[in-house]
Amino acid sequence: MPQHPMSEHSRLIQKFDTCRTAFMLCDVQEKLEPHIRNFHDAVHAANAMAALHELLGPAHSVFVASEQCPAEVGHTHHDIKLPADAVVSEKGTLSMLVPNIRARIFGDTEKGILPVQQVIIWGHETDGCILRTTDGLLSHGIRVAVLADSCGSQVQENHDVAILQMLHWSGVMMTTVPSAVMQLTRADSRFMRDTIRIMKKHNAEWASTQSKLKSEADERGATEQGAAAEGPSAWLGMAN
Repeated sequence: MPQHPMSEHSRLIQKFDTCRTAFMLCDVQEKLEPHIRNFHDAVHAANAMAALHELLGPAHSVFVASEQCPAEVGHTHHDIKLPADAVVSEKGTLSMLVPNIRARIFGDTEKGILPVQQVIIWGHETDGCILRTTDGLLSHGIRVAVLADSCGSQVQENHDVAILQMLHWSGVMMTTVPSAVMQLTRADSRFMRDTIRIMKKHNAEWASTQSKLKSEADERGATEQGAAAEGPSAWLGMAN
């Protein structure tokens, strides 16, 4: 399928047939789950992006995943269904751009690997690995779309500040899973039915997680409210 020229002036993620795209899954690992509140948003995003990569095919995209010190942090979460051709690399640095992944992003002429021109990235943690990897990609002239709804940090404020910081970087766009899918496919009639299927599945998984998070938040709120109510009573009792 011929590729059409990529527009340098568009603020959107480029359509899949105008350039090569890399899906970059960053450190969504087993032992991080208890420490990042919206952890499963990254899991749902990974499954949606994996399905989209399989739909577009290797001529248009590549899927890479990193695991930070997996001996200590665990491997990629078991609920993620990685594509058969996914490149999974261990790393001990903040940046995902370790040699095996660099070859898939920047290309390797000797191995016949073509470079990519844009990246869609998500995962953990926003203020560390996502921030550093994005900066590295930009320094090589690669456009970056950060799935802001599918990134997270152990401290929410750190995530929020990192997102604000990247908003001011030229070449970076903040987006969400549904928007990224729509921008990348541009409602191409060849993939419309499959795209809708991918999004319905993602939305259902996301909704189930949100319901669980709300229940947990309500339980925490009730516990905190009870503790607050007991505090003044105890002090008043002592005063009497």
